[in-house]
Amino acid sequence: MSTDSPAKPPLKPAAKPARPPLGGIGIGGLGTDDIDPIRQYGLSKGFLPTETEPPASTQSIIPQAAPHPTVQPAPQPQPAPTIVRPAPTRPWQAMLPDYLVEELRQAAAREGTAQKVIVLKALRQAGFRIDDIDLQDLRRR
Repeated sequence: MSTDSPAKPPLKPAAKPARPPLGGIGIGGLGTDDIDPIRQYGLSKGFLPTETEPPASTQSIIPQAAPHPTVQPAPQPQPAPTIVRPAPTRPWQAMLPDYLVEELRQAAAREGTAQKVIVLKALRQAGFRIDDIDLQDLRRR
């Protein structure tokens, strides 16, 4: 009597969600319309856009029966909206008493934010310049 068991088929990995091709805009039969799906995919993942397109300007239609065409002023280019980003950071280490570290940890848990945000708020109250964008806990969006 043989103890050979039938071969099991290999497990297939779970299917990943489809994403648009990122390797060449306008290549391989893809037209210029392939930028929008890429942008939507990036926005769905929480990425900030690096470029913004100005909105399409609406121009009035001049009737063809008008005897003298009116001259319209050239549309003013609108500045692209600026995206406010936090300031660059660098690591900084401090030796603090255990009781203070524990108190910071508990305060951060109560407020649902990072200990860094609590320290930055205290520094702002002490008179140091801290921008509002730097007070946001970017881990919790």
